[in-house]
Formats: sequence, C-alpha cells, structure tokens
Amino acid sequence: MSFERSNSRDEAQYYIRAFHGRYVAAHPDGQLVTDDEDIKHHDIQWMIINREYHKVALRIVKHGTFLSAEEDGAVRCSDRDIQRDCLWEMKQLENGKYAFHSNHHRWLTATGMTDATPPEQEAHLLTTKEKHYEQAQFDVIEVEN
Repeated sequence: MSFERSNSRDEAQYYIRAFHGRYVAAHPDGQLVTDDEDIKHHDIQWMIINREYHKVALRIVKHGTFLSAEEDGAVRCSDRDIQRDCLWEMKQLENGKYAFHSNHHRWLTATGMTDATPPEQEAHLLTTKEKHYEQAQFDVIEVEN
C-alpha cells in the first residue's frame, strides 16, 4: 500500500501526532521528542516517501534527516540517506490512525514523555514488539497548502 495524499504538491508534508495529542518532532542532533501540542513548532513537518515493497521513509523537512529504528528499540533521526533502518511499513488501522512497523519487526511507540522529561533522560519515542495499542497509534495529518 502506498501512501496517497489529497493535494497535488510534489512534496506533501505531514504532521505526525502521538496518542497524547503532541506532535513528533526531530531536533538537529537527531533526538526525537513529543513535546509540542500545536503546529507552530518548526521541526514537526515530515515528508512520507514511498519506497519499494510497501515501505515508506519518514524525513523531517527542516533537517533533511530520516527517522530510523535500531534493533534494540532505540529510534533516532540523523541519517541523511535512506538506509534499511529508515524503512517502515505504514499501516492504516480500522480507527483511521496509523502504525509504523520497522524492519526489526517492532512498532514505533510514543512513551508518553513530554517536555517535562528531556529525551536525554527518557526516550519520547522507541520501538516495541507490542502492536496496535494506544501508544503505537499515530494521526498523520497533511499540512494545508
């Protein structure tokens, strides 16, 4: 399944919102956070790039880096090129939300941490073997023209 967009721009952009209503953001150092509740933040816009074998790559627009998963469950956003670890199967769920499945057979999961806990102390995002529970479901919202 390739991800379809509703507008005709060549490079559509999306917000990815976690279960607690905060948006997934990537900092220049590759740290991922979920600490913004509004869309005015400058590093929360993502491109969803269709790849072969029903996979997508997620690139943060501001820094041009890709979301990737490590085998131990850690996630980062520092790769400038699409590597195997940057590929995700993006599944639309019955409730309209999306789940992201890594090449390591783990699901992207928001931990519930926010700006009260810096990502250096506790990860805001990771991958787990649990699938489709609330923390592994995300809204994917197209940025308006």
